[in-house]
Amino acid sequence: MKFLLAFLCSLFLCLNAYAGNKNFSGFMLFGSPNTNNLSPISQKYKGETPEVNLDNGNDLTIIIYSHGTVRPQKKENCTKSYHKIPRSLKILKEFENTYFYYLCSKATDGGVLGSYIDKRKREINKVLDQLISVGIKPENIFLAGYSAGGWTSLMMMDQIEKKFNSAIVFAPAFAGPRSEIKKYPRWRKIERPRQVKEMIEAKIIKALIFAYEDDAFNRPQELNFLKEKYPNSIELIGYKCGKGHSTVDNDCKIKKTKKIIKNYFQNSK
Repeated sequence: MKFLLAFLCSLFLCLNAYAGNKNFSGFMLFGSPNTNNLSPISQKYKGETPEVNLDNGNDLTIIIYSHGTVRPQKKENCTKSYHKIPRSLKILKEFENTYFYYLCSKATDGGVLGSYIDKRKREINKVLDQLISVGIKPENIFLAGYSAGGWTSLMMMDQIEKKFNSAIVFAPAFAGPRSEIKKYPRWRKIERPRQVKEMIEAKIIKALIFAYEDDAFNRPQELNFLKEKYPNSIELIGYKCGKGHSTVDNDCKIKKTKKIIKNYFQNSK
């Protein structure tokens, strides 16, 4: 019995170590056959992320998904369950020739407050450029993200229509929870307003935004500046499930959420 337990523990550690070495950036097939020779495939390789390659780019639609950030001072662990693509967003895999590209960010603040968002923008831009170079049409590329990944997707609107169609984001957040405004005033009093100002310099912001009324970061009212500035191209959906910022993974209205996402996606193409 002791030998068996030791073996199982050893196996568990080895598997964990292997999972930690995998590169999560890449296409996610969700069990579908790779008929378009998409590469790289998420978690199927180690080391640096290879450039995007695929067949029949003109026929494909790609959704670039960006996860959240727990601490901007530290690189994210993309093995965590809260970094997975939301179940509601996965409804889009039902559409023919539609694929997700999961972008596991390496960005950190590196001593410059708020700079991780700019670094994440550069990561997204790099993938966008690669997708376009292999024949994906910008109107067939969508950004999506949760929390800081959603915020970064909104910050990317200086490239909309030139490099992508629009964005679908959940609980977009930056600069920490509202309750910490006195503890860390620079984040919400200086950095957040600066990034909001930069965000709304875009000619247009086309996005479907899910925000939660009990979110400690940004409730619908903290994001209403987008609806006010871009009334015809912003859909701001707000509701309360009692799960706050993590509602994306505990969505009490998931059927409705899926329907809204599906309709938005269809109407945007």
